[in-house]
Amino acid sequence: MLRAALDDVGGGGDNFEQLWTKRVGVDRYKLSCIPFFAYDMALGDVVHADDATGYVVQGVVERSGNGVVRVAVRRPEDVDAIHKRLHDLLGRIEYLHEWFAPGYVTVSIEPGRSHDEFFGGLAELGDAVEIERTLI
Repeated sequence: MLRAALDDVGGGGDNFEQLWTKRVGVDRYKLSCIPFFAYDMALGDVVHADDATGYVVQGVVERSGNGVVRVAVRRPEDVDAIHKRLHDLLGRIEYLHEWFAPGYVTVSIEPGRSHDEFFGGLAELGDAVEIERTLI
């Protein structure tokens, strides 16, 4: 388990996201999860961290090619209905994803695959969701 500093969250330097990893070298770790809040990294990326840094990620040393899309339901009253639709979409097209809460999911975008059905499904949700693309 490594930590990624989230300096832009909460105004302080004590905010971290825990990331599941697999050690692949002396100070190298492969991400085994899709980051929710940490930017500039994705599932399968190899990152640098060591004891001297308190096992805080110091940077990406090898990119996996994966991207990340975060989807958040905008209105609390829509969470249940939109969660079901998102869950059905992601299951049908078999995308790797992780739920932070019923109204917030992060999705791994694999290279070399058409994502038209995924983004089309998100477009059908209209302004009920906010979509953020990173590393794609």
